[in-house]
Amino acid sequence: MAQPLELIHVTDPHLLADPRARLHGWQVEQAFAQVLDDTRQRFPNAHAYALGGDLVDDESPAGYARLNGHLATLDRPVLAMAGNHDDPGTMAEALSHARVHERCLLGGWQLIALDSHVAGSDAGRLGERQLQWLDDQLADCDAPTLLFVHHPPCAVGSAWVDAIGLADRHALHPVLARYAQVRALVCGHAHQAATLTFAGLPCLVTPATMRQFRPGSRRFATDHERAPGYRWLALGDDGEFETRIYRVEAARRACG
Repeated sequence: MAQPLELIHVTDPHLLADPRARLHGWQVEQAFAQVLDDTRQRFPNAHAYALGGDLVDDESPAGYARLNGHLATLDRPVLAMAGNHDDPGTMAEALSHARVHERCLLGGWQLIALDSHVAGSDAGRLGERQLQWLDDQLADCDAPTLLFVHHPPCAVGSAWVDAIGLADRHALHPVLARYAQVRALVCGHAHQAATLTFAGLPCLVTPATMRQFRPGSRRFATDHERAPGYRWLALGDDGEFETRIYRVEAARRACG
């Protein structure tokens, strides 16, 4: 069996125009850099990265330009998608070192990034046009597939996060039910790690590169016990995969 393809999912950095600025007490640029450094040290031969959304909190061109500089240093294919704290248009223009809301073929796998951003809303929606596009991509290629979307399509168990999830999840379900090649959905948004199920598939939620939210909380609550992190996935040539969350204790220094 060939060596598996290694993919890194990094999400919710919430960068700002000023690299020295703080957001909710976090030097978000520093935390993001620490997480990227950990991915490079631990997985120097990673084949690709996926950016899970909420990339630039203030949606500034300067923030996206600096993010693009970070991506250039990876020297790997990068698939990116927008979150609720993003400007998809500015993001697509600025990120020359990423493929934004596209399909990417990696080895024998198909990776698809969906856009769940809705202007002025913390909740997400895919919409009929994008669902049709997804249907077309899956009909066109039967390679084992991972779907990436910022907003989880199922409840994570935190009432306040679940209220701002993917609003049209009911419309996504029948699309996925038609295609056996989809192996999992990979999401961000919730600032916590979770392994859930949607449409009979694993729904993998990756922690943020900055502050964490307390799992199971009814109202907003920060999780001070867990460090920022990212998700590693190993994609086998048999269509199977394994995944693991890695926490980056050094990134805690960006808070306080």
